[in-house]
Amino acid sequence: MPRDRTRGERLERTGKRRRLAVVVQRYGADVTGGSESLARAVAERLALRHDVTVLTTCARDYVTWRNELPPGVESQGGVRVHRFRTEEERSLDRFNAYAEPLYGREHTHEEAVEFLRLQGPVVPGLVQHLGENRTQLDAVLFFTYLYYPTYWGLRAAHDHSILIPTAHDEPALRLDVFREVFALPRAFGFCSAPEERLVRSRFDLAGRPSAVTAIGVDTPNDPDVEGFRIRHDVRGPYLVYAGRIDAGKGCAEMVEHYFRYRQEVRGALPLLLMGKLAMREPSVPGVRHLGFLSEEDKYAAFAGAQAVICPSPYESLSIVLLEALSLGTPVLVSGRSPVLRDHAVRSGGGLYYETAEEFREGVDLVASRGRLRAAMGASGRRYVAEHYRWPAVMDRFETLIEAAAAPSGKTTQESQAKG
Repeated sequence: MPRDRTRGERLERTGKRRRLAVVVQRYGADVTGGSESLARAVAERLALRHDVTVLTTCARDYVTWRNELPPGVESQGGVRVHRFRTEEERSLDRFNAYAEPLYGREHTHEEAVEFLRLQGPVVPGLVQHLGENRTQLDAVLFFTYLYYPTYWGLRAAHDHSILIPTAHDEPALRLDVFREVFALPRAFGFCSAPEERLVRSRFDLAGRPSAVTAIGVDTPNDPDVEGFRIRHDVRGPYLVYAGRIDAGKGCAEMVEHYFRYRQEVRGALPLLLMGKLAMREPSVPGVRHLGFLSEEDKYAAFAGAQAVICPSPYESLSIVLLEALSLGTPVLVSGRSPVLRDHAVRSGGGLYYETAEEFREGVDLVASRGRLRAAMGASGRRYVAEHYRWPAVMDRFETLIEAAAAPSGKTTQESQAKG
């Protein structure tokens, strides 16, 4: 449960209790993914003040959307979670064969809707439930623009909707169907200023309320680094990557850069990978896959690392990056991601790379210059403390909820959320 419960209980006594739905494609403590983690963190904190129901699927795996969890209603982390069965498993090969040619040519609206069906997760039961109960809700928060539940869910219940798109510059964002997605919400919450600029450059938000809601970071004050080292036989300084280990997340390129770094640098640092494998396990010397670790071990690994690597060129937020900075650990990020590069530059706690040589130079700097690493760590801590603490983040979400819940047509200044 979130640590700021006392504040939430105080708000519940003094503020208006709202009936809210959170729509997200997967949900659960064991579900990894930036937008899913954000949705869960926000839902748990909103539930301290409001009546919150999460509408989601029975899937754990985003590749196949296979039904692995039981349908129906359960309580999880203080939140009511209503799961619906997916009606189709996704074939990634079939999806890619359909989608990749579509990205590069003119297409019809029907073809784009078919893209959403093949993308999934196909949950018409969720959409029907949302449509039938929309009048009982004060606001509906949709997390991630890309998937079937958001498109069809917005069509069914857009009156008091908030879209948290978690968008980045990817081919799918150019598909015609997403003009409709971004035309429907009453309000928008963005994870970063670069994400908001991207969305506004592609879609007309028509003066609707918006805010850079971002995400809060809540890391322990004194992670057990030594315990992590003992449990996982980690000796000496190291680098770490955490998240889905996937070529699409920049991991294949990261491993290639690491291989060159290891060939060129005597005493090269080992690279620890934490998370679920979604590509072939790297066989490069010095790379160790530790699997899916507990939150306790994750934070300890971050705190003890020379640097946390964030290699994805496509990000709308990076919880891992913010957690690393909060713990005083420098980050080394892909310079092709506007969001990650922005964090690295503005925080003063990170470096970015675009080539293998820049990757090696970045690792060398944080590994060999202790004073620089300490200064970067201190800057990163200050940056997170100033911009990414939960009380301020939830205030921004509350403002968006009040704007979305306002009677249709209200455009007074008090209904406008500020970023």
